Amino acid sequence: MSNKDNPNRIRVGEKMAFGLANLGNLPIMTLIGSFLLIFYTDIAGIDPAAVATLFIIARVLDGVNDPIMGFIIDHLPKSKMGRFRPYLLIGVIVCSINYLLLWFGPIMFPGIKLVIVYITYLLIGISFDMMDIPLNSLLPVMTSDMKERASLSTIKGACIMAGSIIVMSVGPLVLKGFGGGFAGYAALIVGGTVVALAFSIIGVLGVKERVQPIEEEKYKIKDVIPMLLQRPVLTTFLTVLIYSIGTTGSSSVNIFFATYILDNKLEVLSVVGLIQMLTMFIGMFIGQKLTNKLGKKALYSGTFILAGAAGLIRLLAVTSVPLYYISAVIVGISGGAMMTNAFAIQADNIDYIEYKKGIRAEGALASLNSFVAKAAGGIGGAIPGYVLAATGYVAHQEQSPSARLGIIAVTIIVPAVFTVIAGIIFILGYNINKHKLEEVITTLKARRDEKESNKK
Repeated sequence: MSNKDNPNRIRVGEKMAFGLANLGNLPIMTLIGSFLLIFYTDIAGIDPAAVATLFIIARVLDGVNDPIMGFIIDHLPKSKMGRFRPYLLIGVIVCSINYLLLWFGPIMFPGIKLVIVYITYLLIGISFDMMDIPLNSLLPVMTSDMKERASLSTIKGACIMAGSIIVMSVGPLVLKGFGGGFAGYAALIVGGTVVALAFSIIGVLGVKERVQPIEEEKYKIKDVIPMLLQRPVLTTFLTVLIYSIGTTGSSSVNIFFATYILDNKLEVLSVVGLIQMLTMFIGMFIGQKLTNKLGKKALYSGTFILAGAAGLIRLLAVTSVPLYYISAVIVGISGGAMMTNAFAIQADNIDYIEYKKGIRAEGALASLNSFVAKAAGGIGGAIPGYVLAATGYVAHQEQSPSARLGIIAVTIIVPAVFTVIAGIIFILGYNINKHKLEEVITTLKARRDEKESNKK
């Protein structure tokens, strides 16, 4: 069947562009989650507890900001490029400028570094929304075909996992290559910003928006909370939030673990990243095969529990590098299987809201993804910050037994426990099964067909 016969079919070139757009989104929060805490403590000379407090304050404000930004983006005027693409272009430029100031501001103005850090970190919550919410709104409007959505979800998941792992693998090598000082961070941050700009722009120009709302009337601000409290939406949000807090918190202290527990073996992080990236593709292949047999819900929740258990096996020998690699293999496979359904489930939730409420609200639901990314970076970074401060961490010296225990706890135990909890939440809370989804899609198609018929 040609694209002309099936307008919902997505060409390979457009899928590649969609992948680039998602890769372009990654350096911003991935580098913040992995390196900002140690940059602020070891390079900018800021107390870890002060950084943790900043992260918490910013995330409380984002709890109000993100739904509002989603509402605004859903109500912005449609242009010739579509409802979301032009605002993604604007957002990536604004966010990139703020992002550079977030890192380099406290170095440029050391006398007021805490002021600069607070202003730029609070603003990153708004500027990141401007690029992230339109990006996360694209998949549901590119096609309504379930197979194409599954394909796009796999692409998005693969790009997010592979891109994140590449950034986390290359990062330690860049830092070690520059001696671990400011020059290494400068190269890393500037390079990441260039990637974000280039990939986002190329990606946006290569995709199309096809799915339009059945009703042209926009929803009201009072409708936002009832939409977000729908059971499948709330369950998915809590699942991803809990999981992301754990994994992002671990990412922020992996470099502490390699430096102070593994005696400065930063290259181990790169090998772990490479292992996870390669095994992720195995997991994606397995996930695609198992989804048809087990269903999205069973497979998605099961992968969280498997990943959490894989993390805990490192406690058998904390400093064992081979055991670290074995754990990475299992985490990579489970993560790849997880990502085959992650964004297809979000698209299903958007259809479910339209089915139940008669409202098309990609931006509102995409704002939850944006909030998760920032909350994970904030809360996930705050937990290690407070733990390091409480256990007596001091930069650039051999750590005390209590500080070493604190690093181990937030690197291994906390993310594993959070990941298992996330899987349990999804098992107990998500209520869209295959039969219900078919009912939703059939009903929405009938409504669109009726609308087109009435136009004629």
